[in-house]
Amino acid sequence: MPQSLHSLDDHIQEILEARRRTQSGPFQPVAPGTERVADVLANACASVAEAFVDCGFKWSKSGLHFSRKAGLFRHVISFQADSANSSGAHVGVSIHVQAKSADLAKWRETNGVTTGDNLWITQIGYLPPTHEYLKWQLVDATTRAAEVRSMISTVRERALPALAVCSNKESLAAQLLDRPEMTWIPDWAVDIALWVGNTGAADVLLRRQSPDRTCCPISKSIGAWKLRRHRHLGLPIDFIAWLGQREGMACLFQVRHSRVITWAHNGKPHTCLFSFRPCDVPPSQVR
Repeated sequence: MPQSLHSLDDHIQEILEARRRTQSGPFQPVAPGTERVADVLANACASVAEAFVDCGFKWSKSGLHFSRKAGLFRHVISFQADSANSSGAHVGVSIHVQAKSADLAKWRETNGVTTGDNLWITQIGYLPPTHEYLKWQLVDATTRAAEVRSMISTVRERALPALAVCSNKESLAAQLLDRPEMTWIPDWAVDIALWVGNTGAADVLLRRQSPDRTCCPISKSIGAWKLRRHRHLGLPIDFIAWLGQREGMACLFQVRHSRVITWAHNGKPHTCLFSFRPCDVPPSQVR
């Protein structure tokens, strides 16, 4: 059975215990006959992947993951070796699940709040129904088969249902707001909602993040959202203005003090903090 970590204290205690078991292991000769970490991981993880060949997954030994293509989507289940691993003492492994789309990445190039092909990526324990960090211990050869069966069962129960949502745009549009692995990064979720044509979901996500925003067309709301999110990137003020114009917003920018900008949307002023020097782009250059 996997070790379940629920709190920061759980993680600290797990790290301390792993260090205790491996304190004499690093940089020491490995006793003859001792199973090496790399071999244990490769064999166990390959056994997990083999159980999902019928589901269309293919194993990648070099990448320590297995993946499949599903329409516009790519599903990836990967293994992460514990940093404290030591041959004969500790062989910990966790599982991560990811949904990607090259088509989404292309759409984001001209329409997105963010960039890249990720829909979502998370530790398998954070998928419904519970929220817990799961880790398996493979060092003991006598219990390893049971640990492998546990990993297979967890992938079937948690990863496959989440990935099934990302099998086509229709399914994704219908279930987006019900999937916490997709909505916990709001920027990504807004992109996904617009990409699949669910402007209603995009509006819900915007209201969650900006409950005080005035009612206005979704295109204007998305424009305002992008301007808020880009404040963290230290972008030049002329690019911020250009982005506003591209979104069809009546934007007015003014440099205040050293790093503060005010802008207007639908007559309502907003203030944002930017990480650039006012002299970098004189206000006269803003169009």
